[in-house]
Amino acid sequence: MRAGLYYAEHEAFIDSVSKIVDQELTPKVSEWEKAHHFPNEVFTLLGQQGYLGLLISEKYGGVGGDYKLAGAWCETFGELASVGLTVGVNMHSLVISHALDLYGTEAAKAHWLPKAVTGEALCAYAFTEPGAGSDLANIRTTATRRGSSWVINGSKTFITNGARADFILVLTKTDPNAGYGGFTTFLVDTKTKGFKVSKKLDKLGWHASDTAELFFEDVEVDDACVLGKVGEGWKQAASNLNWERLMLTLTSLAGARVCLETARRYSNDRKAFGKPIGEFSDVRGYLLEMERKLLLGEALAHRALDDLTNHRDCRVLVAAAKRMVCDEAVWIADKAIQIHGGYGYTTEFTPERWWRDLRLMPIGGGTSEIMASIISKELARKA
Repeated sequence: MRAGLYYAEHEAFIDSVSKIVDQELTPKVSEWEKAHHFPNEVFTLLGQQGYLGLLISEKYGGVGGDYKLAGAWCETFGELASVGLTVGVNMHSLVISHALDLYGTEAAKAHWLPKAVTGEALCAYAFTEPGAGSDLANIRTTATRRGSSWVINGSKTFITNGARADFILVLTKTDPNAGYGGFTTFLVDTKTKGFKVSKKLDKLGWHASDTAELFFEDVEVDDACVLGKVGEGWKQAASNLNWERLMLTLTSLAGARVCLETARRYSNDRKAFGKPIGEFSDVRGYLLEMERKLLLGEALAHRALDDLTNHRDCRVLVAAAKRMVCDEAVWIADKAIQIHGGYGYTTEFTPERWWRDLRLMPIGGGTSEIMASIISKELARKA
């Protein structure tokens, strides 16, 4: 795996992750894709090996690692040909439980984090709403003070792990007149009265993962379920999105790398008119352009990862990396299909699955258009 060049200090870790991907997951993943479900035992297996606590404090059973370690995980685990599974695991282990560790109350962390690290309790993040999409400022889910409790009403959609989660972090409006200071995130136990999974969504790709629409009707929580302070939800969301977007970017890099390597091998093995198709100029051109796009994406993504790891402002750099890498990963997967010819359009070979799965990456975590808007606003500010 060429990503190892960027993670020399984590070579043993990368080898161990590759081993569990190759031996425990890859043999079963096609079966899970066909079933449109992967079992919770995947979380348990990874939890037993310590992989679900990479960014979690040692106090709660985690490793206490940094974003560079998490990046090495993303680019290794991301080689599994089931992006829905990899992102489902990563949202649980690298994004949601990490946010709880950063902002949660001591009571919430003590109760949920040890279970999240072992895979005993699973989690989801509920930002997106049916009418809001990437426009988080216009969410309508509310949390209203009632005595000593908060009462949540509203709905969320496109929630990864939403149907299997034991607890969910929910972004709400607590003060519609306070602008960006009017948002608060709450932890909701999915056993709480008034919470329900409205439906599971059928999707073009990400077949093995569950994506759900959620409904909250007078869901009552107490102050111990507030992340940080009341009114800090927007600031937390913005900070969390930097890492979530980079996680998706690094996962896309892994998928694009696999597509290139798969296409290169096929072009060497497949013969037409008496010679390998890789010797034809059009195929050679595709492979060279795939390599060029991958190298550029690696350079930009790892610069963003370095800045995030070293606590530098990286919002624009992350947006640029996500827009470039996620868009180009889809292009690379498409050309892998083209190189495979008719076989590329069958489920016998994996490029078609990579294309379907990677196609969501320029949408999830903020669309490519939103990334362009972030970059444009920064350029205008500097001008």
